[in-house]
Amino acid sequence: MTTFLDVLRRRSSFLLTGHENPDGDCLGAQVALFRLLRALGKPVHIVNPDPIGKGFDFLQQHTPFGHARADTPLPEFEVAVLLDCCQLSRVGALGQRLAQSGKTIAVIDHHVGSDRGDGTVCYVDPTAAATGALVRRIHRELGVPLSRAAAEGVFLSLVADTGWFRYSNADAEVFAMASELVASGVDGSRIYDALYRRNHPDSATLLAETLQRHRLRLSGKLAMVALDKALMERCARADFDTDAVLDPLRSLDGVEVVALLKERFDGTVKCSLRARADVDVQQVVAAFGGGGHKKAAGATMKMTLAEAEAAIEVGVQKAIALVGARRA
Repeated sequence: MTTFLDVLRRRSSFLLTGHENPDGDCLGAQVALFRLLRALGKPVHIVNPDPIGKGFDFLQQHTPFGHARADTPLPEFEVAVLLDCCQLSRVGALGQRLAQSGKTIAVIDHHVGSDRGDGTVCYVDPTAAATGALVRRIHRELGVPLSRAAAEGVFLSLVADTGWFRYSNADAEVFAMASELVASGVDGSRIYDALYRRNHPDSATLLAETLQRHRLRLSGKLAMVALDKALMERCARADFDTDAVLDPLRSLDGVEVVALLKERFDGTVKCSLRARADVDVQQVVAAFGGGGHKKAAGATMKMTLAEAEAAIEVGVQKAIALVGARRA
């Protein structure tokens, strides 16, 4: 931690980035760190591999977001900070440009194994509920008060990765931070409306159709949804977040793991796993080069959609069997 703080204090310019299709934790943490570095008088830019999604555009009212284009030079920087990921491969083509820059790569992340990623200096804590929570700690360590924008960023991170405080990672630190942030003026209902109450008119139909694709396997312990490229294209046109199917399926009695498989246009399959109890889905995706947390993990699988379905079913079956063996 001390070494990481020294980098923030002593280096003069920063580029903040994160994984492809940045989510609420990634973007919220970026806002909070952007505002911290600005408060320290440092030039800083946010450059992500993909544009910010419609649901998060309220952040642009106070924080500028850029995304990398192959024909556009990157801003000057001494340090590139990866937030909510630890590998340059997760940053798409931008990751290659950062690797070739020869500049310092720093990592702020809360995923298992992130201290073994591409960062030469890291602030990693897998017990933290969100990357934004780590950035809040950095504010405290450096004695930098949270601005209104930074507070909104941390709050977004927390609600994104705790499912609005419903998941088991919503610990005492999370609720203490949330109380502090609301007391400072963060409007949770406005953020909720921005995220979930501006959906495309086709979103209800797409939600119903994606849910209809689910299949119960392993005696009802695994709920799996496989979405082909044609359906994914329709979801993309409506800016529909296919992760919306996860919670309804996780609520089914007897389901221990939910698997969402999405066929991508490059021929790979994006897999997202969620667990309800003691099943370690991070270990399941590790076999495919993925990662995450015990109860929420993902991977990009270089195989067909049918092959990915079969592979995930086998992996989840083994993970469930391990839980049973430990309980015996």
